[in-house]
Amino acid sequence: MYLIRASIIFTFLLLLSIYAPYTAFLNHEPHIKDKVIYIEKGDTLNEVFSSFLPLNFANKLFLKIYSFTNDLDLFQSGEYEIGNKSIIDIIYLIKSGETVTHKFKINEGLTIYDIENLINSSHLINDCSFLDCIDTNFPFKEGILYPDTYFYKKGMNASEILKDSHNRLENFLDNKLKNKVSDTLLSKEEILILASIIEKEAGNDQEKSTIASVFLKRLSIGMKLQADPTIIYGLLPNFDGDIKKSDILNKNNKYNTYMINGLPPTPISISSISSINASIDSIPGEYLFFVADSPTSHYFSKTYEEHLNKINQLGLNK
Repeated sequence: MYLIRASIIFTFLLLLSIYAPYTAFLNHEPHIKDKVIYIEKGDTLNEVFSSFLPLNFANKLFLKIYSFTNDLDLFQSGEYEIGNKSIIDIIYLIKSGETVTHKFKINEGLTIYDIENLINSSHLINDCSFLDCIDTNFPFKEGILYPDTYFYKKGMNASEILKDSHNRLENFLDNKLKNKVSDTLLSKEEILILASIIEKEAGNDQEKSTIASVFLKRLSIGMKLQADPTIIYGLLPNFDGDIKKSDILNKNNKYNTYMINGLPPTPISISSISSINASIDSIPGEYLFFVADSPTSHYFSKTYEEHLNKINQLGLNK
């Protein structure tokens, strides 16, 4: 009886002696250089903490005690933001599975080359290089994504985001065309191609319908579109930032709308919804020319003479 009582007292005193350092350990906020850790599938508590915490005998003991008394086993793999958190908060975080969520922004104006670079600089797995994973009804891969911000976890396949984005664009176009009162002048493919040119040319959303009407007017009378952004796209991915006279006269550039008739063969970028709407809803207008008169706007002219006068006025002929 005496031995049992002594053993209980000894155990009590032992637990009491480690309670304070154990509590201090759990509430300690370690100095962590890398604020984000990545947990692999099947990692143990010791393996997780050894990446940022010296695991001496005492620390291992405290983690073992906590693990044993709280039924900790496996954790959800992924990234965890652990900066400025105590040991106990980090344990709660990884136990809850609240992994880091990243943003993938597909912005209007991006080209297929931009998307490729964006994926390769992200935490996504690039299983869809140059959108080759997308099964589409369009005869091209450029400009077939819906611009928006998409959320993902590290190690997710890029194809999941890209296929979803493409499906959203398809659904938007189908609904838009289904609910349009009058027939559009263009096919679905042509809508995206024209919208991408509008996207690159417009200085603001308000003038997009006017720019669309200019290009539609030119198409209706067989006039070349003469859009600089199409030349640039045909020179990608090696464009040096300067359109030369030789580029304008280059008949081998199939995107050179100074040389080809009609629209180029594919879109030249991702288009915003406002540009797509302008492409669908606009009709040939009274203007045939436009020139930038500020960084965010254009001046529109009905005649070439008026257009040249405005160019001279702006000093762009020098």
